[in-house]
Formats: sequence, structure tokens, C-alpha cells
Amino acid sequence: MGVYATNFMLWSLGIVLMGICIWIRSDSALWAYGDNMDIYRYYQATYICLAISALILVMAFLGCLGAAHEFKYLMFFYCIMSGILIILEIAAAVLVWRIPGGDALQYHLGHEFKWHMEQRLYNTKSRQFLDLIQLKLECCGAETMLDYRKMYQDIPASCNSPRTNNINIRSCAEMLRRYLEKRGGAVGGIVCSLILVEFGSLLFSFLLLRQSEEYKNDMKQYGYR
Repeated sequence: MGVYATNFMLWSLGIVLMGICIWIRSDSALWAYGDNMDIYRYYQATYICLAISALILVMAFLGCLGAAHEFKYLMFFYCIMSGILIILEIAAAVLVWRIPGGDALQYHLGHEFKWHMEQRLYNTKSRQFLDLIQLKLECCGAETMLDYRKMYQDIPASCNSPRTNNINIRSCAEMLRRYLEKRGGAVGGIVCSLILVEFGSLLFSFLLLRQSEEYKNDMKQYGYR
């Protein structure tokens, strides 16, 4: 029963992970951010997790199939692939938590925002992007709302809070970092849960293989084939 339970949990978590990855990739706001900011590595991490979730769905089915019919070689294949999946999941967890977080990313995003702020007076795309992100994330400027003043520009209306009409005090670099951290944290949490369940599934599979071999040896010992 342990094999079936862990594989059902794997299948369920795989569905959840796939759903979260699809939700992240279908986020229209994130598409706009990615089109103007250098966050392609975040997309790569999402695609890796999406591929892992698809593999998990297949492996969970194979695990149940091998356990139900006691296919020795299928169970061996399942154990090997489970080990590979654990390695991939650990790499994915490190990747999704490392990419979307940290002061280094915020510093990098701040520089990119400043470039768009310098271009906004002449570049329609930069101006539209800044208005979009300042409205969506309720932020203003790259590192502070005073960045516009430092560049001798008027603070745009998109910096105003829709609730209070006051200028947002949070920087866009900080708010975008938080935006990515929340999504990266959700994916990383699911991946870590998958790693734990995968270890349990691997253990139960080994026990099932051992039990099956002992049963066959006992049958041979008593003259059964």
C-alpha cells in the first residue's frame, strides 16, 4: 500500500506543480515584464519544473503499474528514474529559489529600470512598460520614488496609488523581486515536497522488490515455479 500511496501523492503534487508552472507562464503581466527585463533565467527554471512535473506524472503511473503486476524490470527502471528525478528536483529547487530572490537580483533589476526611465521620454515602449509595472506592482522608480527627480523628470501619474492617490514609496526593483519571490517560493515548496515523497516512494519500491525476490526464492526452495 505504501507504493500506491506515495505514487498517488507524487501524481497529485505533479499536477499541482504543473498547474502552478502553467499559471506562471500564462501570466500576462509576467510576459510584459519578461519582454522588457532580463529575467529569462526565471522562465528557464519554470520550464524545467514543468518538464519535471510531466515526468512525475508518467513515473507515478509506472510505479503503480510495476507494483500491481510485480514487474521486476519495470520496478528497477522506476527506481533508477526516481533517483534521477530526485537529482533534478534538488537542482530545480535550488534554481527557482536562487534566481528570483536576493539583493543581487534587485540591484540588477534596478539598473534595468533606470535604463527604461532614461528612455521613457523618447521610447514609447519603455514608457508603456514603466506605466504598466508601476500600476500593477504599485511602485515608483528604480530604487526610490525620487529617481525621477534625480533624472530631472516629472513623476508620472502611474506612480500614484489607485487607493490613496499618493505616490507609491516602494521601488519597482524591490516589488518585482518580491513578485518573483512569491512565485519562486510556491514552485520551490512543491518541489521540496516532491523530493520527500520521492524518497519515500523509492524506499517502498526497494522493499517491494526485496519482498518479491524473497517470495520467489521461497517458492523455488519448496519446488514451486
